[in-house]
Amino acid sequence: HRPSWDGRGTMGGGSDLQRLSGGENVVLGAVTGVLAKSCNYPFLVWKNTLQQGLKLSTTWTSASGAVNPALVYRGLPMACLNLGGANAVQFATTGIFQKLLAGADMSPDTVQVGGAFLGGAASGIPCSIWELCMIQQQRFGGSTLGTPARIATEYGIGSFGRGSIMTIARESMFTMCMLGITPLIQTKLVDASGWEKNKALAAGSLTGALLAGVITHPMDTIKSCMQGDMDRKKFNGIVQTGNTIVAEHGMVQGLFKGLGFRIALISTTFFLVNHFKEQTVPLLFPHAVDKKGEEK
Repeated sequence: HRPSWDGRGTMGGGSDLQRLSGGENVVLGAVTGVLAKSCNYPFLVWKNTLQQGLKLSTTWTSASGAVNPALVYRGLPMACLNLGGANAVQFATTGIFQKLLAGADMSPDTVQVGGAFLGGAASGIPCSIWELCMIQQQRFGGSTLGTPARIATEYGIGSFGRGSIMTIARESMFTMCMLGITPLIQTKLVDASGWEKNKALAAGSLTGALLAGVITHPMDTIKSCMQGDMDRKKFNGIVQTGNTIVAEHGMVQGLFKGLGFRIALISTTFFLVNHFKEQTVPLLFPHAVDKKGEEK
C-alpha cells in the first residue's frame, strides 16, 4: 500500500515523503526549514540563553547596555543553515527509510513513525556541527564563515564532534514527532473526527511538541551547555555536565531549564514545517500531486 494525496490537494502525512525522490525531499526539507526558522528564531535564542544560565536581556542589549532588538536575530543565517540543512537530511533519509519499511510490508503507521525516527538519527551529526557554530556565534558574535574557522583554529577539527551524541538522540525523537506523530495525529483527526486540517495540524503539533520537548530537553540542555563551553571550564563530558547542572540548579530547574521556550519553538516548528510542506509541494513538485489521480 502506497499513501495517497488527500482530497484537499495536500500531503496527507509524513509517509508521503516516499512519493518524492531523494533530491526532491532535500529541496523540500531545505525550503520548509528556512521558512520555519525565519518565523520563530527568537524562541531558539531565548531557550539557548536560559539553558546556559545567562540573562534573557543579554539577547537584546549590547555590551554597552544599549537596547538593540536586532541582536535577537544574531546567528540567524547559521540557524537557517542548521534547520534548513537538518530538514533536508531528515526529509531525504526519512523518505529512504520509509520506502525500506514499506517494502518490508510494515503497517502504514509504522512506516510513517519508524522511518521518521531513523531519518532523524541520521541527521544528528551534521545538525550537531551547525548548532555548535550557531551557539558559539550567539555567545561571542563573529561571521557565519569566521565562527567555524575560529573553532577549528582554537580547538581543533575534532571539537566539531562536541555534543554530537546528545544531538543524535534528540534528533531521532524530534524527527519522529515532526514527520511521524504530528502528521499522523492530523490525519486521524481529519479522517475520524472531521476536524479542519489546520486545526488538526495545530493539535498534532502541540501534542508532538510536548512529547518531544519533555523527553529530549535534558539531552538538549546538556548539549547546549557543552557546546557553549568549548574551553571546558565548567562543562566537560556528558555525565559530568549533567551532574554539574543538577548539583547547581536541581533536576527540574537544571535539566529542564528553558523548557517553555523550547516547547514554543518545537510546536511552532512542527506546525510551520508541515504547513509549508503542504503548501510548497504542489508548487515545486506538481507531478507528485498528479500521481493521486493516476493511482485512483
